[in-house]
Amino acid sequence: MFGELSIIDFLIASPTMVVLAICSIITVGFAVERLLYFNSTRSNTRQFMNELGNRMKNGNPRTALDYCSQSNSPVARVMAQGIMHMGRSRDELLQRLDTAIDMETVEMERNLGVLGTMSNIAPLLGLFGTVVGIIRAFAAIAKSGSGGGAVVAMGVSEALMTTAAGIVVAVIATVGFNFFVRQIRTRTAQLEDAREAYFTIWHQYNKRAKQATGVAATSNVSANIPNGMPAARPKSVKQENPLASVLS
Repeated sequence: MFGELSIIDFLIASPTMVVLAICSIITVGFAVERLLYFNSTRSNTRQFMNELGNRMKNGNPRTALDYCSQSNSPVARVMAQGIMHMGRSRDELLQRLDTAIDMETVEMERNLGVLGTMSNIAPLLGLFGTVVGIIRAFAAIAKSGSGGGAVVAMGVSEALMTTAAGIVVAVIATVGFNFFVRQIRTRTAQLEDAREAYFTIWHQYNKRAKQATGVAATSNVSANIPNGMPAARPKSVKQENPLASVLS
């Protein structure tokens, strides 16, 4: 492929190719790392929220929190924050969920900057190698005093190989970067949709908790009224925090 030179000899003779080889290893390594991350945290968000809603209908947030802890997906971690802080006001809860979504987005974007950088600098490194190769070719012509093909072959070969290597590295990095950006956008949209679904579950849970507390207070007052006496209007009873078992 390189005439009388082996690949190792060609790399030694061309420092630019060494740099591009290192860039290719870094690009492939970070692309594989991100691919493994997205595969390990993949989940069906709609199915997860349906199961979470069914567990919350039972009136025990502890089971819903345990369900979230069993999953390694971003939606599970976001919903766990919502359950642990569901005793707060809606504005405070919304802020907490938004923060959790932002943290998951930052985690998903980790190492993407490396792929973006490689996609930009790899063609420039290839162009730099091309310039160096052409300079070597002309230097060889000037040194030998002739323009034979054997004299300039190494310089031209280096110029073409570095250009090709830079393009290959840039293509791999660009494809990986765009793929993972698309994954992040999709998952972020799913997390925002799950946040709205959680507020529906949260309102229903608080409504059932208030109804259950009101029925219990009315029953206690009615049981203490002697026969023949008119039923007095029950006094307001302080509601217990239904999250005490979860937050304790």
